[in-house]
Amino acid sequence: MAGQPHSARLALEDARRADPSGQERRPAALRSGGRLASPLRECRGYVLAGGLARRLGQDKARAEIAPGVALINWVCGRLSPPITSWTAVGARAGQFEDLGVPTLGDRWPGQGPLGGIATAANEAQAGWFFVTSCDAAWARGRWVELLWEQRQGPAVVFEHEGIVEPLFGWYRGELAEPLAQALEAGHRSVWRFLNEVGATRVAAPRGWVSGQGINDPQDLTRAQTFAQKILRADR
Repeated sequence: MAGQPHSARLALEDARRADPSGQERRPAALRSGGRLASPLRECRGYVLAGGLARRLGQDKARAEIAPGVALINWVCGRLSPPITSWTAVGARAGQFEDLGVPTLGDRWPGQGPLGGIATAANEAQAGWFFVTSCDAAWARGRWVELLWEQRQGPAVVFEHEGIVEPLFGWYRGELAEPLAQALEAGHRSVWRFLNEVGATRVAAPRGWVSGQGINDPQDLTRAQTFAQKILRADR
């Protein structure tokens, strides 16, 4: 990515290639002739990075998960492929462009993740787009494809032990108007919105853990340890 130091780019390449086991991480359809590659890789991904992160004590998206690698770049790297075009939704336009990530300003600041998803949908307008949080450090590219293969209805997300996981999923751009209406009506719950529009729920894959975001320094330390295991496994 533009704006990344050489060492950071190398670390991101390692993150793209490896799982903790050191195995090749490219989704099966991309390895076997690319049956899903073209339409999937034409879709844009949006990373939500507008939270205040008060408990973490620093801008979450800029926190270093590996030497010279900001968390937002790590997440985009882990999920590329299958998605190769990423845009952040931040507190202001251009906020993370110095990290090589084009950034939209949240059109509904202070309204939580639903506002970020609505901002992404407003730009997409039509077709599928992917949403992830900027702290999905443990996410894997093949999980993106798993959801893609199950896409139907207006959105598709994982469900883990009865808990819907809305901040890692595919959404339709046509949801822009319903999202705006929900926010204007004072609704902020992503879970309620997904229930109302009839989102598809897919059983979460092995390795998924609910609440695995980075919210405090201890969470960040665990994520940094995880990242080091991945980087060592690929060497």
